[in-house]
Amino acid sequence: MTEPFPSSAGGVRSRWRLLRHGPGGRAWNMALDEALLRSSSTPLLRIYEWEGKAVSIGYFQSWEEVPEERPFVRRWTGGGLVDHAADVTYTVIVPRSHPVASLSISDAYRLFHAAVCQALLSLGFSAELTTASEPGSSARCFARPVRFDVMADGKKVAGGAQRRTRDGLLHQGSILWPTAADRSRIASALPQGFAEVMEADLVPDRLSEEELRLARQLERERYATDQWNRGR
Repeated sequence: MTEPFPSSAGGVRSRWRLLRHGPGGRAWNMALDEALLRSSSTPLLRIYEWEGKAVSIGYFQSWEEVPEERPFVRRWTGGGLVDHAADVTYTVIVPRSHPVASLSISDAYRLFHAAVCQALLSLGFSAELTTASEPGSSARCFARPVRFDVMADGKKVAGGAQRRTRDGLLHQGSILWPTAADRSRIASALPQGFAEVMEADLVPDRLSEEELRLARQLERERYATDQWNRGR
């Protein structure tokens, strides 16, 4: 298991925002993630759900790989297709000024997935990080584990993708789990997993008016448009 991320000087735990959202439209979910990356001055963990049986595709992925008649949205992060019909979806955002934002992609990926492992282990599930990527490639995120993905009983159960900008780091993660009751338990345990690994206090929070305004604009002008979703 990954060692906890060091807290700030003097042993003071860092403060993170904790956002929990029920089912949201696919364009809205992705627009809100980008709006939070642009505007939040505090690290945050967002746990949320999807309306309908939506899928998301990676930034560089062809929309033609989406299963027929499934509603979809293009993420701002890379990676492969993710089916959100049976997953726990979460987002981590770290402002550029925070030490985690200066970690390598691999180290940040390992750290966030260690937090996911901690949450799963606390519920009595098996969980471990992969040590190496499997050879080959796949259009689907969960078809092939890469280094530091989360495995349980020999199967990949958690993956993610990142994007870095001048504002900070965006990590979009998915935990695939078959039963709804267990998904609810995992979503409830996830904040404590992050609190322990990040040595942080996660404080429940609400969206600001500015975040809502920017998210609505991004939803309308980007994530709800065919130009964005089918333009590659």
